[in-house]
Amino acid sequence: MYKRVGIKKLGKKTAHRASMIQNQMRTLFSSGLLKTTTVKAKVVKGRAESLISDMKKKKVSVDTRRKLIKILGDKELIEKSIKYSQREVVGVKIRKIGFRAGDNAEMSKLELIGFEPKKKKDNTKKEEKKELNKEVDRKDINKDIDLKGRKTADSKKVKTQRKSTERVRTRSGL
Repeated sequence: MYKRVGIKKLGKKTAHRASMIQNQMRTLFSSGLLKTTTVKAKVVKGRAESLISDMKKKKVSVDTRRKLIKILGDKELIEKSIKYSQREVVGVKIRKIGFRAGDNAEMSKLELIGFEPKKKKDNTKKEEKKELNKEVDRKDINKDIDLKGRKTADSKKVKTQRKSTERVRTRSGL
């Protein structure tokens, strides 16, 4: 029987579940942000908060350092996370952001409160994405069609659609 089990199993075996949570913890402490399902986010939040409370002491014990090496791995990341945990306002926050397109699972964002990620130096990728996301005006579409109703070579512009964050109301779409 499934009575009074203290952990979320997440539909995975023990080794897979442990490595997945470890990878998500490493991502959370390196970038300060993680996008995952709500159930996984709740599990990772609990683990991250317990780790932060262990690191809050002025002098971090050897046992805690060994735990950090096992979870985070990188020495730079360990020092960064210890520095973060000794601030006044620290913690993990969950924000629900919508539903996944494929299986309609509820998605959430995990954020470290007061975490400042490194800024990227190269902004050319962001500018390219902005250009791709611009919508094509009606006037531009009409210019690309010749007199016989055929599209010319310049009319191969991509129009993007925004995904809806609402839940599917019928089962027929699944």
